[in-house]
Amino acid sequence: MAITTLIPAYKVRYLEEVLVSLKHQSLRPERIIISDDSPDRAFITAFQADEIKSAAQGLDVEVIEGPRAGGLANCRHLLDVWNGATPLVHLLFDDDIIYPEFYSIHAAAHESGMFDCSVSRRWTALESGQPVSQLERPRMVAQHPQRLMSLASDTLFSLTIPGCQNWLGEYSNAVINREAANLIMETQMAGVSYEGLGDIGLFLAASLKKPVCYINDPLGFFRTHAQQVSQQTSGHAFKLAVLAWAALAVAGYRIGKLSQEQAAQCFQMVSDTLLRGYKDVPEMVRFSSLLRELAAGVPSSEEKFVQHWHAFVPGTSGE
Repeated sequence: MAITTLIPAYKVRYLEEVLVSLKHQSLRPERIIISDDSPDRAFITAFQADEIKSAAQGLDVEVIEGPRAGGLANCRHLLDVWNGATPLVHLLFDDDIIYPEFYSIHAAAHESGMFDCSVSRRWTALESGQPVSQLERPRMVAQHPQRLMSLASDTLFSLTIPGCQNWLGEYSNAVINREAANLIMETQMAGVSYEGLGDIGLFLAASLKKPVCYINDPLGFFRTHAQQVSQQTSGHAFKLAVLAWAALAVAGYRIGKLSQEQAAQCFQMVSDTLLRGYKDVPEMVRFSSLLRELAAGVPSSEEKFVQHWHAFVPGTSGE
């Protein structure tokens, strides 16, 4: 099955490595679109260099201007340009690397028509690219004897949200079809935005239509470095990611995929995290208080949380 690679690009430092990893795929992408979101057109300029031209040789690469309105806007911009031109699409962040069989294994999983979304294991690597660890998987996943697992929504929600456990990863280690791609344009479930955890939200939302295929092999790596959102704990994007767990729990409870006890476990964990990390930030303390009320089942607490949450998420106030 044909795949398009979409690269929402901001850091040009790893461009050559990314292109080399794409060139060595056993199933090469049909097209690669790089959206240059850097402030100085760094990626457009980079393609004038001989080493980048050499790395891209044999690949169909197009570099376009990014919207410069944040990471999610850049992903959506790329999806608009792709416009469903191939059956499958892959959002590959500019600092992550995929291994040679990534596309062939993901495409084989999609051939059955059973899945809209496939997710593979990944290594966590140092900035140098040396793998050093991986996300801790739930026991039932880690001990499963098969390489490919079909995960229904009930299983996926219960293994992910109550413990705020991201064992799945992000867009870079997932391949989706046109149906799942539409979910990235929405970023909401049951009337609740899950911006901040768009990748986890996508996997969960996709599972409501078809099971998600989990590929129990590490087929790439997530590169860690100081410029990542996960390292900027005082930034708005990091706060969004923390609070989005509670938003997903509200959505999961509304659609019957989480019990009250499972949702309450998530609310309490997020509340505790906010008190530990943001005890001097009044806005976060307010959210912590709302989440404790949610965990205790206080009437109208859900509506209050969603109202405050949507006022906190860019572009959703008043929903």
